Amino acid sequence: MEKKAAIRHQVNQALEALTEKTHAKWSFEIAMHLISSTYWKKAKMIAFTISRGREVDTYYLIRKAWEEGKRVVVPRANFKTKCMTFYEITRFDHLEDRPYCLKEPMVEFCQPINHDEIDLVIVPGLAFDKNGYRLGFGGGFYDRFLPTVDAITLSLAFPCQIVQTLPVEKHDQKIDHIISPFGFD
Repeated sequence: MEKKAAIRHQVNQALEALTEKTHAKWSFEIAMHLISSTYWKKAKMIAFTISRGREVDTYYLIRKAWEEGKRVVVPRANFKTKCMTFYEITRFDHLEDRPYCLKEPMVEFCQPINHDEIDLVIVPGLAFDKNGYRLGFGGGFYDRFLPTVDAITLSLAFPCQIVQTLPVEKHDQKIDHIISPFGFD
């Protein structure tokens, strides 16, 4: 656990050091790699989280998905059970502020979906390694969710988020691909 905490601290510091210009440039380059991929082109329903702080910007990607007629789903966390329910969103004003600075679907405006409808999951994380493991934010939500879905999993990462290796526990779920500003890693 100490090693995970040290990696989280190191990556958070590196993310905070990014300039606005670099953050925007790299987010756009990552988006272009994703949008030009076969995974994106084949997907009819894509699961995203709403980016916050220094995460790779997902707002542009969500708008692009809507423009292309793709369905967009976003999770709503149950903090007691540590599980997520995904809801289809069709506009950003159907999101509300939730704990941990999360923006999540308002259940009164959004429809829940079945996990088996999802074609592509953009999996958030703080750090990633070349073996496909990720270090999340400590809640284990995606490690519980990923075994329930049969979809391609991708993570979007800035170079400072990609480390050689991460400490791995038996419950940690691998992702299929990482996309950085330089393409698929």
